Amino acid sequence: MPSELAIIERAEIYLRKLSCGVNPLTDELLPEGDSCKQERISKCLAYVASLLQQQLNHNQVAEPAAKEQAKEKPKSAAKKIQEPLSIGSEALARYRLFDYPVSISHIVRNINDLIPRNAKMNHLLYADVANFLVQEGILSRQAAGDGKEANLPTPLGESYGFEKTEADLRGHHNIFTQCWQKAQQYILDNIQKCIDIANERFAKKNERAASGSADGAETESEKPARKEREKFHLTAEQLANYPTDETPVPVSEIARRLNDLIAPEANMERIYYKVIRDWYAEEGYLEKKNLADGKVAFLPTAKGDGAGLLVESRTGWDGNLFDVVVYESKAQKLYLDHLKDA
Repeated sequence: MPSELAIIERAEIYLRKLSCGVNPLTDELLPEGDSCKQERISKCLAYVASLLQQQLNHNQVAEPAAKEQAKEKPKSAAKKIQEPLSIGSEALARYRLFDYPVSISHIVRNINDLIPRNAKMNHLLYADVANFLVQEGILSRQAAGDGKEANLPTPLGESYGFEKTEADLRGHHNIFTQCWQKAQQYILDNIQKCIDIANERFAKKNERAASGSADGAETESEKPARKEREKFHLTAEQLANYPTDETPVPVSEIARRLNDLIAPEANMERIYYKVIRDWYAEEGYLEKKNLADGKVAFLPTAKGDGAGLLVESRTGWDGNLFDVVVYESKAQKLYLDHLKDA
């Protein structure tokens, strides 16, 4: 019986092909007039397929057997030093290329699936493949929003079929790299170089493990205490540097702007957008409502309307409209004044 992971993967392939107007069982084009060829239905199928792919990419599905093994494993058991990674040409010949873009993590997971289950062997990681691609100039560390960086394609990487992709995942906007078939083949053609990077990492890890067993493992009491982070706060001088443009922005942008005011050397917690949103709700500017589709949203009250909280309709990456609450400068000032008095 196929695993839950395999079922989800097959469902994602079927939905992706249907969204492209192809019968997933025969690979024949669907006839004109088929409901799957209607634009709105096609977009919905592609959207659901992308959600399934994101679930696969982020390893949200765990094998039940693996969970049971984790429960049974004694906490005090010493970790065994495994064999270096090795994948033969026969095993690699079984790898199936996808005719649509997939993430690097997806490729790495499928490569690891080629390793026999009973083999006491280390596995490939996303970082091993990404490091190789960065060394080759295929990827580079680039800004990915909110002060973060990601491994994204260079112009050379784009010529090999690597593509920058943006998607919303669990309420956060993500920017990452996906690989068309040409890019997948490039990774396979250079998989031994990725394996060499992995084995070098494994060797260093094994050396540390061997050293720890010889000299005595570091006890919990010997570990340096983690320095406690300060609670989020800003001085009046720092708040004076908050951007004062008149463009209404969502609460996530307010949080980003406030976090940008924290001194780089400060060991301080960052503020999360929900903290700011909840303050507006507590003060009566927002109210929690149940929508017709079963979702919950925080929408402006009459008090919020007068304070500069607005609702705007925007187009998502999948082409569908969605509503977002934005805050005019006077609404932002309410929270800044609250921080000054805190």
